[in-house]
Amino acid sequence: MKKLVTLIVVTLINFSAFANTEKPTRKTVKADLRTEIVKLLGKADFDYTRNISTNIEFTINNKGEIIVLTVDTDDINVNSYVKNKLNYKVVTSEAKVIGQTYKMPLTILK
Repeated sequence: MKKLVTLIVVTLINFSAFANTEKPTRKTVKADLRTEIVKLLGKADFDYTRNISTNIEFTINNKGEIIVLTVDTDDINVNSYVKNKLNYKVVTSEAKVIGQTYKMPLTILK
């Protein structure tokens, strides 16, 4: 009986060591994606006279590409700029979640 209890304890300790793998936190996932998106957007290539604030909603497909779903703005230039710069661009972040919808604020400074 002692051997059985010892065997069960050893098995539980080994199992808990493998079950405790650390996953990236939600904050680091968003920060990594945000950094990549800022790099992809670069500097705005259209004329504007004031700061522009908008929200972007996007997802990532099976190939790891960004698919822009909506750009919350009435300005056609901003809408086309964001979609042209981001749509179907590959995200290299290891922490991305395929199929999840992300919402991100965007501010283009004057």
